Amino acid sequence: MKIRFVLFICIACVLSSCASNTVNLKPNAEEYSHLIDTPVYIKRASETDLSTYTNELDQCIRASNIKANRSSKVGVSVGSIWAASGLYTIATASGVFAPFAILAGTIGSIVGGSTIIVSNATEEFREYSNLENCLERQGHDVIFYDARKVKK
Repeated sequence: MKIRFVLFICIACVLSSCASNTVNLKPNAEEYSHLIDTPVYIKRASETDLSTYTNELDQCIRASNIKANRSSKVGVSVGSIWAASGLYTIATASGVFAPFAILAGTIGSIVGGSTIIVSNATEEFREYSNLENCLERQGHDVIFYDARKVKK
């Protein structure tokens, strides 16, 4: 059972590193607008006027920041609880079953620490993913292009 959970965490790390609409060529500046300091490029829906687009973009940015922040806090909180529980189990292990308690505590601490690391590492992806989903629900096209990751 614990092996499945650790395998699930590893698979989640790998899958969370993928961005759905990543491209290797810089998008056309006439079609796509770029959000400064992000890899996000947005093509406004043709039937949407500029003021509506600006309002929708602001709302989606706020909503995605809130969702990413909440999920990060939940991940770090759960990871902290698991890590602390594991360390407590190790510290209070005694008697005949001490080796089993130490093993369980070690696994709990590792899983808790891994959960914290994964939550922090995937926060930026979740923010962009939430932004992408929100804007695409509004009819806009969103792609990701990161010039730093393109091979030259």
